[in-house]
Amino acid sequence: MSATLAQGLWQRYCSASVVATEHIEMPQTVTTSNPTRQAPPIPLERVTGVHVLVADADGSSRAVREQQLLAAGHRVSVARTAFEAIVKATCHVPDMILLDSSLPDIALSETVAFLGTCPVTSHIPIVRLTRGRAVSQRVLGEIRRRSK
Repeated sequence: MSATLAQGLWQRYCSASVVATEHIEMPQTVTTSNPTRQAPPIPLERVTGVHVLVADADGSSRAVREQQLLAAGHRVSVARTAFEAIVKATCHVPDMILLDSSLPDIALSETVAFLGTCPVTSHIPIVRLTRGRAVSQRVLGEIRRRSK
């Protein structure tokens, strides 16, 4: 995929997401739907955890990273290519993005630049991961810190 084509598609997705997210209000609590038994509202953060997007081309390391984050109580989205990561980051707006250095379609530096230029994703921290390794304790600590 050429950089110009990717840039054009990125701008289209970015501008569409800005328009779509301006009018959405997220609930602050989750309540039970059973009217006979009223439970106290649960804070949404405790239900969902931190949302992490894992972008990795290798299926086995992607699965290890996903399971590691799920076991720690986080919501996880996965992407197999850099372009998919850009689209998912724009649509789902995760709390953190973990990018593997081996993504095949767009260079890592271009992917980071695309994510940094869009107002929807420019605030999201991006962590570059080494190929084939699990998520480090340092990164997990940072994710835990963000969940509080």
